[in-house]
Amino acid sequence: MATQSKSQFLNDIHSHLKRRYKPKPDRAPGRLSILEAVVYGVCHEDVTREQANQALSRFKDSFFDWNDVRVSHIDEVREALADIPDPEARAQRIRRFLRQLFEKTYGFNLDALAKKPLKEALKALQAYEAFHSDFVTATVTQLALGGHAIPVDSSTRRALDRLGVAEPDIPTLRAVLERAVPKNRGQEFIELVEELAHDTCVPGTPDCPRCELRKLCPYAHSAKEAAKAGGRSGATKPAEAPAAPAAPEKDDKKPRDAAKEHAKKPGASAPAPPPPAKKPPPRASAPPEPPKPPPTKRGGK
Repeated sequence: MATQSKSQFLNDIHSHLKRRYKPKPDRAPGRLSILEAVVYGVCHEDVTREQANQALSRFKDSFFDWNDVRVSHIDEVREALADIPDPEARAQRIRRFLRQLFEKTYGFNLDALAKKPLKEALKALQAYEAFHSDFVTATVTQLALGGHAIPVDSSTRRALDRLGVAEPDIPTLRAVLERAVPKNRGQEFIELVEELAHDTCVPGTPDCPRCELRKLCPYAHSAKEAAKAGGRSGATKPAEAPAAPAAPEKDDKKPRDAAKEHAKKPGASAPAPPPPAKKPPPRASAPPEPPKPPPTKRGGK
């Protein structure tokens, strides 16, 4: 995509989102000190602008000054980050930055850097660990140093990537946006993209039918075509599955039932009858008694 066509495409995105979300100037934090912009950047990354504004206000209302935050227990710092994801890690980053700042300057004022050229100021700020985040660096550039910067976090990158504005990393994407979107529209543009990212272009499955950019978005077009293809394939009635074969009959039938079934089959011969049972041999009779001799006459010769 050429630079001019990309600029026009981003301009169309801006116009459509502006009709949907209507920018609210009162939500913008306005010009901040460098220290406040660092804290605001840590709070704002991947959350809504309202959540970041509330967190910054709680720091100012709950602590006496920034030195009070520096010496407070991490649990107390974390309480100011209520309702923000990963408050423990954010609290650690904020307190670590304040401790680094105090060790280097014995104070909490970096506003002298705002009077220096932008590149020189940013080079000095890179000594602090908080500026290892490109989002914090861009936030400070935009809200405290008066430079042209468009902070991009993973949420806005996700929305832009689905819209076809994809780059290999966030710093490269930010540079592309800063060339294509003029400075006087940069803050409003990224605010509107944030609204989109937290409203319909959410992680996982986005709510494309409700998105203002569904007619411009390549991702929405692909999702719509996939849904149509799925509907067409689902309309065809699937072939019926073949009937399962009958379970084999058990072999524990009685001999009489087996003979009946065998006789029913055509051409089958009758089964042989079972052999007759053998009779037990007759018992032997007792031998006859021998005949008695005739009686003898008395006195005869």
